[in-house]
Amino acid sequence: MRDNILRYLRENELIAPGATLVCAVSGGKDSVCLLHMMLSLQDELQITVEAAHLNHQLRGAESDRDEAFVKSLCESLGVRLTVSRADVLSRCKQTGESVEEAARVLRYQFFESLRKPVATAHTQDDNLETVLLNLVRGTALRGLCGIPPKRGRIIRPMLCVSRAEVEAYLEQHALSHVEDSTNASSLPLRNRLRHEVVPLLMRENPKLSSSVFQMCEILREEDAYLDGAAASLLRLAKLPDGGWSCHVLRDAPDALLLRAMRQLLSELSVSKPSRAHVDALMRLVSGTTDGSQSITLPGGKILCRSYDKLAPDLRESPASFAPKKLSLDDETEIPELSLRVSCRFVKNFEKSMLSPCTFALRYDTIEAPKDLLIRPRKQGDEIRLQGGRKTLKKLFIDRKIPASQRELVPVVTDGARVLLVYPFAVSSEHGAQPGEAALLIQFMHEKEYIQKEDTQ
Repeated sequence: MRDNILRYLRENELIAPGATLVCAVSGGKDSVCLLHMMLSLQDELQITVEAAHLNHQLRGAESDRDEAFVKSLCESLGVRLTVSRADVLSRCKQTGESVEEAARVLRYQFFESLRKPVATAHTQDDNLETVLLNLVRGTALRGLCGIPPKRGRIIRPMLCVSRAEVEAYLEQHALSHVEDSTNASSLPLRNRLRHEVVPLLMRENPKLSSSVFQMCEILREEDAYLDGAAASLLRLAKLPDGGWSCHVLRDAPDALLLRAMRQLLSELSVSKPSRAHVDALMRLVSGTTDGSQSITLPGGKILCRSYDKLAPDLRESPASFAPKKLSLDDETEIPELSLRVSCRFVKNFEKSMLSPCTFALRYDTIEAPKDLLIRPRKQGDEIRLQGGRKTLKKLFIDRKIPASQRELVPVVTDGARVLLVYPFAVSSEHGAQPGEAALLIQFMHEKEYIQKEDTQ
């Protein structure tokens, strides 16, 4: 195990000679093994080893016990220790994040504050769980690459070993540890995968974690190659006066163009673009119209295409928009969003009438069809979905709509009730079925997708 980790560190150039490496120590099996192992390697690697512990304050006395254990461990090993505390629950209230996500964010903020390379104790088994988690949630190639051996200042020296090897190492060296009681819970999805799914898969392939680790190494190489090809495409498409040539971009294979568009959004500092935004950008680039088109992205950034040129628009996006009454059998314009909304009655609704920007509301469930309103969300707004009622705040958080953009999401109401949130939610009470009388609501020049300007 020791030789394996040493080889992995050197092959991936995870730590440079002369560096001070901080081991993230929770007190659990993996982190205790990590600290002990790196101490044994510090002379060969010519590094200095320290430790850090973050008390998340989520488990009361148990969290304090873990902190005390890590302090005692580091004192016995003669290791310098940095301890900090995080208020995870306060962050959850402020951001709407889950406890797990908030804890992760605060943990990595703490690591970043140390301003030194930080080693975490992720193993092959953690990598397997991450790949499965990404598969369950839906992923592209990058999600199948698993946990990277290095990201910024964070390194993972133990990705090459299994949890079983860690346990054997602790027994061999008579090392004690503490147990996190939440690891036994089946509530987090990762824990359910660990306790229920992975054992079933391991029966079919006892070396599954090692096999997935090898797969991830191969896929990371392929992912890096494709990233390089996408970067080359953007350089080739770059125009002397700024912006990019749509002609050059759209001649690329779709798979490469998709990756290039994600890189372009990263260059523009667009945070967490949805697949809908990326698809809209793909359509913007691939279109053949000679007129002008634009797309509005998270954070209010605008990308414009004028003939063959794609370039950012530095105009500011509006903060909100004025409510408008929807006129039956007519169009309602919302100039702040460059958006037009039409509303028409159909006696017999058919599914073929729907599109990504056309929605059907059951006519006889709407109290006052003539009083339909399109407006920004209000505090306390909620919508009934298949799983029950959900506040629009929670809906926007689930959909990862940035706070700065939530007042720009069109909401259709009949006065008191939310009927439709464009473009991703129709009330389960009011969605029309085939054959029913319905109101068709169509959005044109839509905010989150392509906004097409009138060139006539």
